[in-house]
Amino acid sequence: MSNQNERVAAAPFQEAVESPAHRILWERLRTYDHSFPLSDYSPENLFSSDLQALEQEFRRFGVSELDRGDQGMTDRVNWSFHERSRSASVMGSPYGNLEDVPYLPSNPFFDQTPWSGDAYGYMYGIRNTLLSRAKDGIESHMLQYVIAKGLKETIDKIFDNLISHVCELMLDYYGHKVFRKLMEKCTDEQITRVLDIVLEEPFEFVRLCVHTHGTHAIQGLMRSLCSEEQISRFMETLCYVSLLLTKDVIAHRVILFCFNQFSPSHTRYLLEVIVQNCYQVAIDQNGCCMLKKLIRQSSRELRDPLIKEIISIAVRLCGNYYGNYVVQYLLRLKDYEVTSALSKHLDGNYVQLSYDKYGSHVVQKCLESREFSSRRIIAELLSDIDSLLVDPYGDYVIQTAWIVSEDHVRHVLLFYINRNVPFMRCNVYGRKLLQKLNIWT
Repeated sequence: MSNQNERVAAAPFQEAVESPAHRILWERLRTYDHSFPLSDYSPENLFSSDLQALEQEFRRFGVSELDRGDQGMTDRVNWSFHERSRSASVMGSPYGNLEDVPYLPSNPFFDQTPWSGDAYGYMYGIRNTLLSRAKDGIESHMLQYVIAKGLKETIDKIFDNLISHVCELMLDYYGHKVFRKLMEKCTDEQITRVLDIVLEEPFEFVRLCVHTHGTHAIQGLMRSLCSEEQISRFMETLCYVSLLLTKDVIAHRVILFCFNQFSPSHTRYLLEVIVQNCYQVAIDQNGCCMLKKLIRQSSRELRDPLIKEIISIAVRLCGNYYGNYVVQYLLRLKDYEVTSALSKHLDGNYVQLSYDKYGSHVVQKCLESREFSSRRIIAELLSDIDSLLVDPYGDYVIQTAWIVSEDHVRHVLLFYINRNVPFMRCNVYGRKLLQKLNIWT
């Protein structure tokens, strides 16, 4: 009779569930209610602020009985309940009464509920470990709450059960969130144990960094590092594989986060590795993006050595598909010292760069920059203007020079253009340039 009253008392909670996600949660909890000797799962009890009661209930989920294995799960499962849930009437088959023919839904969203035909597989076997619960969409939230509010004994027990599967946990969509929450509560000794596993194999460390969820887990681990020994060990491994990480679309975030998280004294060697290999990083698509973000976000103490190295190899970078964007980014900084140093390295190379598909973009940006002397650049271009007027890339440079030049400089350009009009009319690029400048005759 008491059980009947309890079911009646829980009815309002069932009626209040409207969204599919809440319905799945209620059905999952109802399954646990049949499978485990638990109390009422009303919202008030489920999210109670009473930490002791929450930990006791979580232990009943199996935290305190992980070593019992399959036998413990077998003793607690109400097989008759699951047999009823597997029937076509409970599944709600759209094909009517299928009698003894099982109805297996193809909707993956529906298959996740404990009412589906895979109820045995969920409740029995592989799903009875704490690792599987940390990787479950609903139970991972419960586990994070227990970690956030739990006592030290509870957190230690969770850590001991998950430490041997830490890499697998870091790669999972829900598991990496549990890992990050656990790192916030771990002691220095526990964090060192995690470092021992994560840094043991450089290949495994790279695999974590290049993974969508693994890179967030690594950043969570970096936030937890506090001792000099821990940071030094992490930075040593990071420097070893840093060139691989800088060229990955996901892993380069670990490099950026490292410079933001740790002091310049800790990241000094990492910066040296990037500076020494600046050209290889800059000509990579993801490395180019990382360099621009690093320059924008870092302090002058970090970015000045990097900018100095970029300027020293600017001519080579200008001729590269991605490298020219790094040079153009320095121009957008509008820093007089930077542009002045860059100008000195580009002087004497403007004609050569104007013939290049990518270098011509840099020359155009230099002409448009107020920090550069457009008159000096145009004077250099005049030395070979006859060929530039009919070049597929040089004609764009001449167009820009025409637009940015003052009247007296424009008269000089017009003189050379008029001198080459007959030749330009016979060339497709020359004709386009005459049309653009509106001097077609």
